[in-house]
Amino acid sequence: MLNLSRKKMISSPNSIMEHEYRLRQKDGTVKWVHELIHNVCNASGETVFIQGYAYDITQRKKVEETLAKAEEIGMREIHHRIKNNLQVVSSLLSLQAEKFKDPEVIEAFRESENRVVSMSIIHEELYKSEGSTSIDFAEYLRKLTTDILHSYRVRNEKVKLLLDVDSTFLGIDTAIPLGIVINELFSNSLKYAFPRGSEGEVRISLYRNEAEGQKTGFAEATRTKVPETSSRFTLTYSDNGGRFPGNIDFENPGTLGLQLVNALVEQINGTIELEKEKETKFILRFEDKFPL
Repeated sequence: MLNLSRKKMISSPNSIMEHEYRLRQKDGTVKWVHELIHNVCNASGETVFIQGYAYDITQRKKVEETLAKAEEIGMREIHHRIKNNLQVVSSLLSLQAEKFKDPEVIEAFRESENRVVSMSIIHEELYKSEGSTSIDFAEYLRKLTTDILHSYRVRNEKVKLLLDVDSTFLGIDTAIPLGIVINELFSNSLKYAFPRGSEGEVRISLYRNEAEGQKTGFAEATRTKVPETSSRFTLTYSDNGGRFPGNIDFENPGTLGLQLVNALVEQINGTIELEKEKETKFILRFEDKFPL
């Protein structure tokens, strides 16, 4: 940084350089300084002299840090309250379901409860995280799928879940719709793909694509742990249970769950493909943008 500054001072007549840095005094206290350096040149562009000014900006920095911490605490408190409210809604749905005996009605309440839980976990992660605009989606996915498995455990004790997701940070506007999509796909697998007592596997993988325009299939993507302001991702969801029904048009389904999947994928400006071969596989491609 200093070498670049010197080069600019030499090559740019009458240029002004600004720096902010900390100074540790003999007594151990730290002062913030804002420094201005002016390269004063004559008419031919030759440096006549260099003058500089230094200002103590310690108080301004303290105010900025205090405001930043207050904003962070405020956002975390908002996420905490949203999480608590969603948990209340989830509990109410669970209690209401107990009043019915019709299996279809009970199942509808269970599905709604799982959707609410998927949003609640997002806000729980945001409350615990240092930032307020992005979360580690891998950690979120582990908690979400554990809750869904627990919800359907009586019906599917032998279904294994395999997650291939490295630490990947996604913005909240992407994470919430994507979480509900996974909730719908996983719930459908546990309800329909595996009859009671049958064995099987569900696989979920998430990769950041290495470069725009490269093939983004399941095996061609490259993983990374580095969050970026704009990244393309490929999420692959598959199960080896019963095949996806041939009489259902995935792009124009009649079921609420699959309609929700298509709507949420469109909401994050993504695309989703369905492959029906030896296993049922959904390939979802999307872009995520959020501030670092």
